[in-house]
Amino acid sequence: MDPIGFNKEKACTVLEKYDIDVLVASTPVNIFYTTGLPILHVAPNPILYVLYNQYPSLSLLRRDGEESLITWITYRSVDKFSWVTDVSGIASPTAAMKEVSDRIEKWGLAEKNIGYESLMPSYQSEYLRNKFPRANFINGDEAFLDMRLVKSEEEVRRIRKSTEISEKAIKAMIDAAHEGISDIELLQIARRTVVDEGAEGWDHLTMNLGPSDPEAPGVGNTLKSGDLNRFDIGTIWKGYVSDVSRELVIGQVPDGAEEIMDRLIKVQEFCLNNIKPDLNIKELYNNAKNFYKSLAKRGRCFIIGHSIGLECEEIHLFSPMKTLDIPFEANMVLDIEIWQNFKNQGLIGVEDCYRITKSGCERLSSLDKNIFVK
Repeated sequence: MDPIGFNKEKACTVLEKYDIDVLVASTPVNIFYTTGLPILHVAPNPILYVLYNQYPSLSLLRRDGEESLITWITYRSVDKFSWVTDVSGIASPTAAMKEVSDRIEKWGLAEKNIGYESLMPSYQSEYLRNKFPRANFINGDEAFLDMRLVKSEEEVRRIRKSTEISEKAIKAMIDAAHEGISDIELLQIARRTVVDEGAEGWDHLTMNLGPSDPEAPGVGNTLKSGDLNRFDIGTIWKGYVSDVSRELVIGQVPDGAEEIMDRLIKVQEFCLNNIKPDLNIKELYNNAKNFYKSLAKRGRCFIIGHSIGLECEEIHLFSPMKTLDIPFEANMVLDIEIWQNFKNQGLIGVEDCYRITKSGCERLSSLDKNIFVK
């Protein structure tokens, strides 16, 4: 089996850049990325994810690009999913850590630079620190992100398909919407569409009906005429995520909503039209903020671009919270979302998925960006 997004040559370059001799992956998302092992929570059978506390999987990546995988001994189908040939089966957390330490000693790296994830369970990190007191331990989060930011063609294909399914789910919700329908019913429609379209599941099903909390749908709120409603869906297809959001109104659109949406779409399009490889991300973000100020005499909007892939928000490329001081690169995939507070109904906005190409941006989404009206 060939890697999905992992690239051995890129990994070697990254480990050299961060001066890491061996990098240990301990979270499901990075184990999946470096090995292909179906350990994600949306695997066809997420048994490796469910039993992770009893039979942890870990992968080790050496500076020369060689890999090792440690996983549950009862799982006999590793060769059907993973390209890693050095695989050991374990039957306890202690056995897993012994396998890790045995390899580090065998490779002569007991006093070298060991990279680990900040989210590594404490029993794992403490074991390694106690076992190798002379080693230099390095936070490997940035190294993993560095490997994952630029996507392979297969990763782009999966995100594209995920985006297509997310949009079908949103459209199904819009088509079914009528005054009085509940958020419970709308969530059922979204879930059914996602599964019927062949996705493994959903990353998020964010939804607000009027002023309801978008992060906590499914409590029985009903759709009312004249309210602004947001459907924000991220589907997972073969491990990869999308993020699309659209607004819907039944009846008359609230005063001012269409004007605001038009302005927010223009800001999103400004980002789309100006992003290109080698442009500094901070420069784009500052220019986008200035462009918004040229359109609005007062108020502010939230301009956000986050990398998507195995996670919906791998990292914020630009946002009010964090902006990277690095250049864009071809085959980065990001979600561009623009939001503004609207009266007493929370946020109004638009978000779509894009792929950076050699000349600019390719839109992966296809739904009309304007407020849907029924």
